[in-house]
Amino acid sequence: MGKPRTRIGIRDAFTLVELLVVIAIIGALVGLLLPAVQSAREAARRSSCTNNFKQWALAMHQHHDAVKALPYIAQRRNNPETNTASSADNSGQRRSFVVSLWPYIEAIDLSNRWNRDGNYWNNTNYPLMQTSLPLYFCPSDRPGAMFPSSQIVYQMRRCNYLPNAGPTRMFVANTKNAPFGYKSGPGFSSYNHDCVPYRTPLGSITDGTSKTLLMAEIRFPSNDLLATRDSRGLALHDVLNNFTAAAPPNSGTDMAWLCGDPTISCAPQPDDLTNYQYIARSRHPGGVNAAFCDGSIQFIPDAIQPGVWQELSTMNSGTSVGNW
Repeated sequence: MGKPRTRIGIRDAFTLVELLVVIAIIGALVGLLLPAVQSAREAARRSSCTNNFKQWALAMHQHHDAVKALPYIAQRRNNPETNTASSADNSGQRRSFVVSLWPYIEAIDLSNRWNRDGNYWNNTNYPLMQTSLPLYFCPSDRPGAMFPSSQIVYQMRRCNYLPNAGPTRMFVANTKNAPFGYKSGPGFSSYNHDCVPYRTPLGSITDGTSKTLLMAEIRFPSNDLLATRDSRGLALHDVLNNFTAAAPPNSGTDMAWLCGDPTISCAPQPDDLTNYQYIARSRHPGGVNAAFCDGSIQFIPDAIQPGVWQELSTMNSGTSVGNW
């Protein structure tokens, strides 16, 4: 019999160099794939955000069908145009446009429980202000975000979707040039609530509903810590609940009551809406989602010209916007 065969030159393990090469190849593949995965995830989040906007725009139109006008941006009396709050009264029936839209965003239970003869922090209403609805949040931001307060009755959910209050600041006396805002009043502070909001019929948007902004996104601060309170994104509040086109998306400086997030440019203001302005912002790369008064949803690039962006925020200037 011959000698048994033996394996020659066959290894049972990788060398260290081979392992390092394989690890390097895997790392390179992960580096190539990760941006694509992140991009796909953001595309899905942005699509969900767009769908939320469609629901808000539809709710606005359903409200219009019911009362022949868009909702008040906010109100401090049940009949705000004929029965305004006095300077000595900081209570009233205070609520934002969100409460008016609850019946149309599948939150009829919240609407039915709301006490319309009380302010938003009374015993009946403040739990509703803290209720979290998926439609409040863009998945690209911080779903579930809350405004912090040492007093629980002032805590409320944030919302990424805010109505258009015009091309400059949220309050300009005797000006009615945007779908939402105040038509008169001397100013606004904790001790003076005489501003009178208005409601807009779609027929009065003479620049065209497809060329007039209805709502846009706003970005939340990075956290809800009491030590860094930030008043941006409070759609349920009866003052801090809008955006203006004072600067193109994701640019410029917000002028807000509380500026707790240093990563978003902001200049703190007194408790007075005269100079408030909240710029449309998002965590989407390159722009923000916006709803127009015809119900369409469009992605507005950060590079839009400031004048064009401001013109889109007006409803009755008579100036043609053109392409953008």
